[in-house]
Amino acid sequence: MFGDVITMGDAVVVCLFSLAVVFLVLLSISYMIDLVHYLLTRGEKKPASPAAAAPAPAAPVAAAAPARDDHADAVLVAAAVAAYLGTTTDQFVVRSIRRLVPEESPWVQASRMNRRDAR
Repeated sequence: MFGDVITMGDAVVVCLFSLAVVFLVLLSISYMIDLVHYLLTRGEKKPASPAAAAPAPAAPVAAAAPARDDHADAVLVAAAVAAYLGTTTDQFVVRSIRRLVPEESPWVQASRMNRRDAR
């Protein structure tokens, strides 16, 4: 098929054959991944559908922090605020700590952190 001179038709045949080989290898890798996933999760049951689960509150503005040692958390937050403001903890009181639910994706949060760190 190939001699000293490669024609345009020969080049097209080689290109199409190479594309077919790459496609088949990628397809076989995809099937192997699916097979491994099936083998690893065949004994697990799927959770109930989200529609069947209990409905969440309409629009929670803030979620309560996990029930840990609230006093220690308040001390840590007060120390962080004091360090940020450059004052002492005698000048303000931390009455409650609530974690706000983020309304943006983790990608947006990461971008904001990168921009903040770049300053």
